[in-house]
Amino acid sequence: MSSTTSNIPSAEVRRSHSTPQKPSTSDSLMGRSKSCDVSSSGDSTYSLLSPIYHDSFESDIEDHSFHADILAKEAETKKPGNRTQEGTSAIEQTLADLKLSPWETWLLSKERRGRIELQKKLSEELKEEEERRKREQRKEQKKRLAEEQHKEWVWKKQEQERKEKEQKLVKERQEKALEEQQRHLIEEKSKEKYQEWLKKKKEEQQEKKRRQKEEEEKCLAELKEKKEMAERMFKDWLEQAKNKPRPTLNSYGYVNGKLTGYYDGSSYPAPGFYNPIPWKPIPMPPPPKETGKNSSGKKKKRPASHQSYRSSTTIVFKPKDNLQVGGGMFRR
Repeated sequence: MSSTTSNIPSAEVRRSHSTPQKPSTSDSLMGRSKSCDVSSSGDSTYSLLSPIYHDSFESDIEDHSFHADILAKEAETKKPGNRTQEGTSAIEQTLADLKLSPWETWLLSKERRGRIELQKKLSEELKEEEERRKREQRKEQKKRLAEEQHKEWVWKKQEQERKEKEQKLVKERQEKALEEQQRHLIEEKSKEKYQEWLKKKKEEQQEKKRRQKEEEEKCLAELKEKKEMAERMFKDWLEQAKNKPRPTLNSYGYVNGKLTGYYDGSSYPAPGFYNPIPWKPIPMPPPPKETGKNSSGKKKKRPASHQSYRSSTTIVFKPKDNLQVGGGMFRR
């Protein structure tokens, strides 16, 4: 602020203080010519509008050229490669050369600070925008990479499934061919065994037929031999029977209460043997005595072997009721 304080005498010609006060009547008339009586708004609004009606802004052309020079110098100080201290000293030197009033110096400093803050804000926004763009790019790159990885995984999965399917089909075909081969082998073996069994069965049947035929022939030969032997023996017996004496025919019968013998060709011959011992019943053991346990009156069943012997119905032999006495037949 040393440079600004040195220019105070020259600045006091225009205004003795930095804050503008209410102008005089002649100044108000000039101000009314520029604008429609702004002083009537009071002291409160006047302090806000004082830069517009200050004496330093008498000409719009001068103001524009003045601000353009300052802003160009500030832009030169803010170019890349210049240092901050050099830019600040250059701005202060420029302000000192222009011989501005303290209010103008404060206004320019405020404008410069505003621009610096605005630039800083813009740079931060640009930086944030760049960071956001980079994040979006990384996100898109990750998304694209994930999509590519997913596509690659899907392709690998499909290839793996295709290969597994092909391997499964090949394995199934091999198993089917092996099963078909085994089935053919089993069929061949079964056919061979069946042919062997059929051959053996035919041989057995032929052998059986041969044996049956041999047995039949043997039986026929034996029957023929027996028949011939029987015929020969019958002839021999017939020859011998012609010369054999005939036995006397006699029979027995009762005539007038006496046993009498007579000739009867139809009667049975005389018995050659009879049993002199008369018949007696079979001896049976006595029944067992009843014990104390069976004293209740209940009868114990005897076994079949202990049952009393009962003879079956006796068949009485009856001789023939035809007795022939003399030349006639006598019936009872």
